[in-house]
Amino acid sequence: MQGARTTRGCVNCRQKKKGCDMKKPTCGRCLRLKMPCAFEERRYVFISHGGNLSTTSSLTSSSEASLSRTSSSIILDEYFWTNYLPQEDPTLDGSIGGILSAPWIPTIRQLANQNSDVRYAIQACALAGLGWMSEDQTLIIRSGAYYAQALKQTNVALQDSASACDDSVLACCRLLSLFEMLRRIASPGNSNRDQVLDWRTHVNGTCRLVQLRGRQKHVSGHGVELYDGVRLTAIIQGLVRRQPNAFTKLAWKLPQRNMRDELFELINPVPQLLHDFDVLHKFEIGIETVSASRQHIVLGLALLRQSVEICYAMREWEVKVLSLCEKKKFSDVRAYAMPTSQASQEEASLFDSCRSYGHGFFAICTQYWTMCNILYGSLRTFHLQLQAFMDIWTPGDKMPVLPEWIGPEMPAVYIAQVASHFFKPGMGLWAAHAAVFPVSTALCHFARTGRRDSPAVSTMVDAFATSKTGIIMRDFLEAIGLS
Repeated sequence: MQGARTTRGCVNCRQKKKGCDMKKPTCGRCLRLKMPCAFEERRYVFISHGGNLSTTSSLTSSSEASLSRTSSSIILDEYFWTNYLPQEDPTLDGSIGGILSAPWIPTIRQLANQNSDVRYAIQACALAGLGWMSEDQTLIIRSGAYYAQALKQTNVALQDSASACDDSVLACCRLLSLFEMLRRIASPGNSNRDQVLDWRTHVNGTCRLVQLRGRQKHVSGHGVELYDGVRLTAIIQGLVRRQPNAFTKLAWKLPQRNMRDELFELINPVPQLLHDFDVLHKFEIGIETVSASRQHIVLGLALLRQSVEICYAMREWEVKVLSLCEKKKFSDVRAYAMPTSQASQEEASLFDSCRSYGHGFFAICTQYWTMCNILYGSLRTFHLQLQAFMDIWTPGDKMPVLPEWIGPEMPAVYIAQVASHFFKPGMGLWAAHAAVFPVSTALCHFARTGRRDSPAVSTMVDAFATSKTGIIMRDFLEAIGLS
């Protein structure tokens, strides 16, 4: 056996592979991110020459939670945190608009130290990811056992209304949906349950759970971070299915903390709009009178105006983000004494800036383009449908003209051109699963427009093949029929 000493620093910095200034009782990074900071004695993790995790010999830890857990459990948790999150310079965290890579992770970690169901779910995700990347069937089977245990304890908690509202239950539901993305589709003839069905079940359950917990559970403490952790998943489901869910129907006005919050607030009503587009178009078939047609047109135009307002608000969001990027850029220019003229010659664009300010910022930029692609494309289609209806019932009347920038093409192109960044070394499983929604949306766009063989599609497909984490997510795309 060969001993490999873990890196120095506080628990948070070590597990996220960040630089730690070692200041006690709270290091600089934990102080800036408002995270609890703790230091442990050095311990040694033993690794076999084949690279497999094994039981460790550890020195006494100052963490009370660690004392009650086995060494193998600690190793699994450590694997999850260090391999799930992207590795980046700590100075990049929150550099633009307070956007972090995964702001819910510190809360999940704290809950895992106190709740076995959350810990089982984390270990299921860790073993599933490690098993598939190392092609170790034993680890994959073990991941299923941890998953089953976490699911069992969560289902028991859900039977009681008080227990169901506990933070650990919501955290566990979030992790169980992540596990389904890592589980990969079963081979033909396998009797395992359907991966996609289970994933959607967990997402639906998480949305209903947020509604059950109520607003007050999400305005302070762990609730704030947990709400943030499930919000994007719920919005994505609403956009993909083109209908609101229990989450997007919430009328809560929670405090906005950063540009990510602002974007999600803008997008939250869009699933309802897409549903209304489809319903209104479906009703056109049964309209038989002029009065009914005029009422239908009035409703259609009102829906069109509401959608255009959201489009403009999203464009204003982009302008605001770019202004923050410019401030950051010129701040860096002054810090490095770069000639101002050199910096001012660079044209500002979200596409150019998205990879320069941390992985969390990059991910939110691609989510923004994804939402633009869906909303702009749906709005264009609805605009054409309503104009065709007016040509039949009110010939000569013209629809308001949509601005040229409201279109799905450029957002899809941007996603295609940056897709490979999700799978660069050190990006972790977090980045790989964050790529699924943007890339699948762009792939669907090019498929709908008859360009499955386009260079953009090839670029995205090739991006998934550059890493084992990418292959896992590619399998998930195939499972949900979006590859």
